[in-house]
Amino acid sequence: MSEVHQLPVIGTTDRPAPKKIMRPCDYGLIGTIRDLETQVGTVEAYNKLCDAAVKLKAKIDAGNGQVQHPMFATDPNLIYPAGHFSGKKP
Repeated sequence: MSEVHQLPVIGTTDRPAPKKIMRPCDYGLIGTIRDLETQVGTVEAYNKLCDAAVKLKAKIDAGNGQVQHPMFATDPNLIYPAGHFSGKKP
């Protein structure tokens, strides 16, 4: 009476990963990195980006991180809506 069986589970998904979301700031960042590399060279551009990353991490660790603007927030239901077509034909 207490015999319990696990239901078969498919541990993978057949959905493709969503495309990377590009926001306006991403294009600005790409242009800024290109300009930085043009002006100071690849190695110095890398060093400057690392310095900026250290400052951002310190800001986060200090509890002063900033949340994203709600206009740019991503809703997972938009990326993976219920009943999403899996790409397989019936």
